[in-house]
Amino acid sequence: MKRKEYTHENFEKEFLKTPQMRKAYEEGVMSLLIAHKIADLRERYHMTQAELAKKLHTKQQVVSRMEGDRYKPSLTTLEKIAHVFGKRLEINFI
Repeated sequence: MKRKEYTHENFEKEFLKTPQMRKAYEEGVMSLLIAHKIADLRERYHMTQAELAKKLHTKQQVVSRMEGDRYKPSLTTLEKIAHVFGKRLEINFI
């Protein structure tokens, strides 16, 4: 049996048919984007997870979770992260 090859377009057609699947996908993507942005900022500023944790008054393990795919930081946490890096937090509804 030949295995079906999935492109992004095929994936959307096959797996995002139901509203529940679409919602789960969108939430997962958002979590990954936030995690990636936190890790990217930290790395651009040549900071370890432990150093960022100290500035956020938390533990390194918490920063590690923030950079993972299942952590959903609060607005307050995102504001603290922005402050550490001298950035402004911006939220858009699109």
